[in-house]
Amino acid sequence: MKIRYGVLLAGTVVLAGCSWMPHFGKHKQEAAQQQTLMKSLSGEVDYHLAHDLPPDAYLVVTLDRHDAPARMIASDRIAPIGASPVSFVLSYEPGDLVSGTDFTVSASIKQGDRTLASNDTPIRVLGDSGNEGPVLVVVSELH
Repeated sequence: MKIRYGVLLAGTVVLAGCSWMPHFGKHKQEAAQQQTLMKSLSGEVDYHLAHDLPPDAYLVVTLDRHDAPARMIASDRIAPIGASPVSFVLSYEPGDLVSGTDFTVSASIKQGDRTLASNDTPIRVLGDSGNEGPVLVVVSELH
């Protein structure tokens, strides 16, 4: 009787292990495949301010559709902000880019909800502009 329960228990453990094995590593493969589909745009933000940055200041860099600025494709938030220039990387899915459209990179230095500095002119990238980076964005202090 004890042998029968032991064989039954061993069989159950083996079957449970077999049902688990085909899934082993599958999630890692899917995540790796998804990461390879992402593209990135890199660059630097150059700033020169009249005063030192507050310790809680942060830099926000965005990639937007030029024809629809409210349509953000990617963003990078950098804190604390190091010495100028500050490097950034914007990761995006190529499927989010509409053919025949330009995109813009904008940057701003913020403290809470307050904007301390930003670039005056968005930089056209990707799309019809042909600018695939690296990008230099110059921000100026707001008065």
